[in-house]
Amino acid sequence: MSKQVQDRYIVYPDRIRAVIIEAAYLSIIFALIGVMYIAKSWIMDLTCLFFIGLFGILVGKFIGFILNKQPLYVFSEEGICDFTKSRPVKIPWEDILKIELIPNNVTFQIGIIVQETYNDPTKRTVTIYDNYLHNGNLAVYSVIIDGFNFRREPFLNAYRNLIKIGVKFNPRIFVNEPSQLKNELDSKK
Repeated sequence: MSKQVQDRYIVYPDRIRAVIIEAAYLSIIFALIGVMYIAKSWIMDLTCLFFIGLFGILVGKFIGFILNKQPLYVFSEEGICDFTKSRPVKIPWEDILKIELIPNNVTFQIGIIVQETYNDPTKRTVTIYDNYLHNGNLAVYSVIIDGFNFRREPFLNAYRNLIKIGVKFNPRIFVNEPSQLKNELDSKK
């Protein structure tokens, strides 16, 4: 999933997680094919074909994810490079205000909140347009790394390295993490 070199951490797609998800989708497709074989109703056949098509699209998406050799994120002395967008975004450490680990129902997410740029008249129009177009907000740029696409340990390693590298190059970054997880992370160091 990732590779660390001195002050550089590269996050690649978690191929093991993608293969597990791919296997689940394929098993659902095969179960639907079995239902089609057993069912004697054309409505059931049509419904199964619809869902086979949807899960087939997801299988194709995850095959692309598995074959992708480009990193998703690079944390280095220059900042964070986000390759998940249609065009790569490079965020210098001095623009990052906060790194937080956000628990949701099933997984964690890493939220990276970037400095407000709307006060700078030279960047205002471009930033507002770009953020509104790609993020849906006007004032800040945010990067969300979703834990659903990664297994727990590689995800937490990426989080630890993000904090370590980020705080080294910008000690003013506010790090916010749930206290339960903080105790767990501290015990694994």
